[in-house]
Amino acid sequence: MIRVTVVGAAGRMGREVCRAALEDPEVELAGGVLEPGSPALGSDLGELCGLGRKVGVAASEEPPEDAGVLVEFTTPEATVEHLSYGRPAVIGTTGLSGEQLARVEEAARSVPIVLAPNMSVGVNLLLEAVRRLSAELAGYDIEIVEAHHRGKRDAPSGTALLLGRAAASGRGQRLEDVAVYGREGISPRREGEIGIHALRGGAVVGEHRVILYGQGEEVEVVHRALSRRTFAEGALRAARFVAAAEPGLYTMQDVLSGTG
Repeated sequence: MIRVTVVGAAGRMGREVCRAALEDPEVELAGGVLEPGSPALGSDLGELCGLGRKVGVAASEEPPEDAGVLVEFTTPEATVEHLSYGRPAVIGTTGLSGEQLARVEEAARSVPIVLAPNMSVGVNLLLEAVRRLSAELAGYDIEIVEAHHRGKRDAPSGTALLLGRAAASGRGQRLEDVAVYGREGISPRREGEIGIHALRGGAVVGEHRVILYGQGEEVEVVHRALSRRTFAEGALRAARFVAAAEPGLYTMQDVLSGTG
């Protein structure tokens, strides 16, 4: 059994991870961390996550002494601050800047960290399919369309960028050199570019489409998250991995392959 502490326990994903941990017989929910001044501080995590019963673990401002693995879906600024805890971590926060990513990499020299913009097993298995399609259909135009709920902060999503990098790598390119984010005005397609478009509205959990347009056919791969539970279960799978891993920065591909 592994111990897990959820950072940002009152958020959409935080509540889902808490609930998944409480329902997983191989996981012990050690704590839930909230920002200072949160009205939910002191709340029982079983009630906070909607489980409908008390579990005897209260939300606090700091991780407990025996926190185990930290699982975090918060903001880039908060995530960087929480690196000071110096504990093994699973980070699903998206929108980190280059400087913030460098801070995560530095922290991973001392503790194992899984950093993944999408914890879904399905999405992470899809990456290789996108890479291969891009390579085999080298002359096809690629467009990526993602949709999320109206409250999502970053655009495009971290998953869309992940898929874009997989498509670019299939052709020996860097996404930064070929990406076009949306189009406006007179904007004809350049040879080899990868278009990325973000939709925001309602309560969409997450949808990602990669479309390859040829002269005589279209090939499309789609992933739809029907519930945040799929991300929560992926995060707990990553927590199991990181609990036994050596210091270093890992991806969900490492988790799925057991490399670490």
